[in-house]
Amino acid sequence: MAECETELRFKISGRVEGLSDRATTTIQVLNLGDNEKNNRALIEKRKQLSNALLWKYYGDPNQGLEDDTELLELLIKDLEQPQNGQLESFAPVVINILRSWLQQLNLEGETS
Repeated sequence: MAECETELRFKISGRVEGLSDRATTTIQVLNLGDNEKNNRALIEKRKQLSNALLWKYYGDPNQGLEDDTELLELLIKDLEQPQNGQLESFAPVVINILRSWLQQLNLEGETS
């Protein structure tokens, strides 16, 4: 569903946040991991798989990825490209995380 991309915010921690009342309710009803108490295993799996995919494309995570707008945009473009006709597993989650970082960087840039 297209709303998954606009109403859910995935975090590098593996958690998911609803950006609308409907999304928040869906997360709770389906137990999608809005907090560790509700679904620790899913949150940890999402975190590990997202990190593995992100670092596969990026490399060393200790090099300040979250501050590099241009690199974040390139990573998003790479992750949006199907491999053998399909997106890699968890690519949409990682893209969501990266877009959230970009949005935060843009907001910080506007207030500076």
